[in-house]
Amino acid sequence: MIPSLVRRKSDGTVTAIRRSLSRETIIVVWVLLVAVVFNLINLYPDVAATRIVGSDDGLHLLATELASDAIARRQDFTDPWQSAIGMGHPLFHYYQHLPHIAVALVHFFTFGIISLDTMVNWAGYLLLSLFPLSIYWSMRRFGFDPLSSAMGGLVASLTAANNLFGFDFGSYIDRGLYTQLWAMVLLPPALALGYRVLLGGRGYFWAAALLAATLVSHLMYGYMAFLTLGVLTFLHVARPFNPKALAEAVWGRWRRLIILFLIIIGVTSYFLVPFFLDRPYLNVSVWDTPTRYDSFGLVWVLSSLATGDLFDSERFPSLTILVGIGFLICLLRWKEERYLVPVTIFLLWLILYFGRTTWGTLIDLLPLSNDLFMVRFIAGVHLGGIYLMAVALATPWRWAISRQSAWYLLVPVALTLLILMPVYHERQSSLTQHAFALEKNQQALATQDRDVSALIEKLKQLPPGRIYAGQINSLNEHWGQRYRISDSVSMYHLLLAEKLDVMGVVYHRYSLNSDLEMLFDESRWEQYNLYNVRYVVAPDGLIFPDFVRPLQQFGRHRLYQVETTGYLDVVGSDMAFTGDRTDLFPAASSWLDSGLPGVKQHPRVSIGRSDRNHETTLPLSTAAEVIPSIQVSDGPSRGEVLSEDVGSDFYVADVAVERESLLLLKASYHPNWRATVDGAEADTVMLMPSFVGVQLAPGQHNVRFEYRPRRLRLVLLALGLLSLPLIAFGERRAGIFSGWFALRITAQVSRLAKRRRRSS
Repeated sequence: MIPSLVRRKSDGTVTAIRRSLSRETIIVVWVLLVAVVFNLINLYPDVAATRIVGSDDGLHLLATELASDAIARRQDFTDPWQSAIGMGHPLFHYYQHLPHIAVALVHFFTFGIISLDTMVNWAGYLLLSLFPLSIYWSMRRFGFDPLSSAMGGLVASLTAANNLFGFDFGSYIDRGLYTQLWAMVLLPPALALGYRVLLGGRGYFWAAALLAATLVSHLMYGYMAFLTLGVLTFLHVARPFNPKALAEAVWGRWRRLIILFLIIIGVTSYFLVPFFLDRPYLNVSVWDTPTRYDSFGLVWVLSSLATGDLFDSERFPSLTILVGIGFLICLLRWKEERYLVPVTIFLLWLILYFGRTTWGTLIDLLPLSNDLFMVRFIAGVHLGGIYLMAVALATPWRWAISRQSAWYLLVPVALTLLILMPVYHERQSSLTQHAFALEKNQQALATQDRDVSALIEKLKQLPPGRIYAGQINSLNEHWGQRYRISDSVSMYHLLLAEKLDVMGVVYHRYSLNSDLEMLFDESRWEQYNLYNVRYVVAPDGLIFPDFVRPLQQFGRHRLYQVETTGYLDVVGSDMAFTGDRTDLFPAASSWLDSGLPGVKQHPRVSIGRSDRNHETTLPLSTAAEVIPSIQVSDGPSRGEVLSEDVGSDFYVADVAVERESLLLLKASYHPNWRATVDGAEADTVMLMPSFVGVQLAPGQHNVRFEYRPRRLRLVLLALGLLSLPLIAFGERRAGIFSGWFALRITAQVSRLAKRRRRSS
């Protein structure tokens, strides 16, 4: 009788477990479907609209086209020259580029069947829509159950932070943070797999691949990933507490982290090594707001968290409350290490989000702290917060599923709907408003399409030269900021979208010349000539100096032309300065205000090293005082440029030189510029403000400037790509070897030991 009762009880338990598992599976599938389908439906108008907006979308489309063009020309597509912004800049030399190159490669291997702008749109749409699956997958790898992980997916896309560069929709559909979107999707699984490596020392290949992809998709997110893993090495729950065991566990995890770090450095060395070698030629803009680097401080961050602005901007703080509940639940379950992971991630980045404003010089303990945009640390706060929300939401669901009756599920269903329905409604309303703005934007573009198209076609037919359509981010309100085709599209956005060389700060300030563009004086011919601003596009009604001559009118848009010497000029250089990149802007702005540009005197500039061609080199920090005191005068003619040929990454000129001079290329200086004079290699120099120059003797010369990345980059890229399959092979062989060792060697030792015991 008793055995039968036990058997019936056991059968009932098994049945209950099966019923519970089936319920959980159904709930998990439906929850993830709701999260993903909601995104797919409500984000679709954003991808369906063919548009050019005033956000960074324009930059990322340009960068993708740049990679595509380099692939088509069989050039190094990891480091092409970008000529359209900031007097030119090797964008991928310093900027995360995996998202651009990945799309360009797909475009190439699919024979260009789908246009690049469509592919970029769809890539962003799918990544943003499928982000809930990234959260689900990462939580499963962190050790959470399927239900908790699914709840993470349910809340993954719901944060609203008023465009604070976090995980909310506004960062992507308004600001166009395309590379951050790729990194946002990669970061959670990269962290989860990295953490599994720390725990067990296995899985280096996939952890390295995802962490490297995160780093090359977004430098800040790669940085944050390793800092997070470094802190997670200290998580170790031991019962009873044993200091020696804790120290051994932490040291073991640190050893694995160091190995993982070295692998990532090897894989991404093609990017990191040139980046740090040429870091002096990457501009740190004087126009950036201090909060980008220093963040907002403890009081602002904590008050924003308390009022819901970090997770629930302009709505009831439902998610913020879930974060608080999840935080408490995780603390109560601290004996299970996985519950300490979201707490650690959330607290770590909340504290660092306070920034230099709170921590002062202590923040310098962070590597590269002076170059970090600390406002981006909100990403860690959002990621930890999403995990905490998931834990909070899953708790009543776990309780209900553990009950035999399905009626208990009504409790978590009601709670979830009560908490999340208003949030989902707000997100839908916000996206609907955005779709309406896109439609209005397209209508405005369509009304002027004929005139703008004719203008752009004319510009493409004219001889090469830079185009000026006003300024953006200027010190005072400028006509260029009001010169709009629609509410969100300015004329210079349209010109850049056509890959035309545009003068005026927009999208980035990475080139050493870009900060000076805000100081451009429309009334001085020498500045038009200095920057080779050959064409001006402006609305009707503006008055320009006489040397800015009207060329043609297109509806309300007017095209002007200015006579310049072109992209190259023959100049002199009687002075030399050396110093740090931070000294360049005061020196260059002082030079720009002086009479030296008018008489074509361009002092040599050396960043971080002395000019070997000058016996007396002055500190660059003194240039702002020295230059205004220099007496300027026109000397005898130096010569002229007879002809010039302009390509995407090269400039060729025939030059007649009358006395010892330099040929000036009006493009941003970089050590990768190579020059040949009459077929022979020649050294390039940096000339004020930060252009390229080459020394010329009297006579006629053929000069070629070409941007060529170092061969070291391709060598390191090949070694990095080779290292990943070697790691996978090594891990696999290590498993086979350890299995063989256990079966053969250990067995033999065991048999020998038994024989000896018997004989004794």
